[in-house]
Amino acid sequence: MNINEEKHNQWQALKGMGFKAHWDYFWDYYKIHVIVAIIAIIAIVSMAKDIIGQKPYALSCTFINTASMQESGTLKADFEEYAKIDTSKYVVSIDASSTIDLNNPDQYTIANSERIYAMIAARDLDIIMADEAIFNNYIGNEIFQDLRLFFTEDELAALGDKVIYADPATFEKKDDAESMDVETTAPATNNIIENPDESEKANLIPVGIKLENNAHLDELEYYPGEPAYIGIVTASERTDMAKDFINFLLN
Repeated sequence: MNINEEKHNQWQALKGMGFKAHWDYFWDYYKIHVIVAIIAIIAIVSMAKDIIGQKPYALSCTFINTASMQESGTLKADFEEYAKIDTSKYVVSIDASSTIDLNNPDQYTIANSERIYAMIAARDLDIIMADEAIFNNYIGNEIFQDLRLFFTEDELAALGDKVIYADPATFEKKDDAESMDVETTAPATNNIIENPDESEKANLIPVGIKLENNAHLDELEYYPGEPAYIGIVTASERTDMAKDFINFLLN
């Protein structure tokens, strides 16, 4: 007797035996199928909710090598209020968990570097803030945009020695982030130029802002006793908001 004939005979035997008998028979034969189907449905519904409920970025920032593990929630909330961001429609992301050690690139350094480059390639990152060593390295790795694209000459002049520059010979911005092919963990040469003479500025590229004794960062103890450097990431699609964030930090 094959399995189909056996099932047919069992169904015939169940005639008139009531719901419980039918249910017990069904559960014995099909419970694995039912459990798998339920799990699949739950997973699909959950994934659909995440996709539907995911808000687009108003701004996406990564702070590298912060000294404190404090959450950036207050900083984010203050900026959302400053920029009048509709948080029911958009999200501000400030990730301060990344650590990168250029001198001893361990698995965390490699993983964080790869994640940052993946975000840039996906156009999901607008701002990078870092200590001097990392920012210096990233200038040579074509990470930052020319601030003259977003700040007027008068605005940059008003910032004075807070603006840091790079030599065009070590700074070649590529519009296509996916075409970047760099060694993310290799120590860089000195690419940061600070306080150049006025006669030199015309031949240099402003790539970042130096933040010293910054009230917003000091409150979170992110870079105590040292300056932080901030720049607008290549391929960012939210450069107006990135500029707003820099201005917010400067106020």
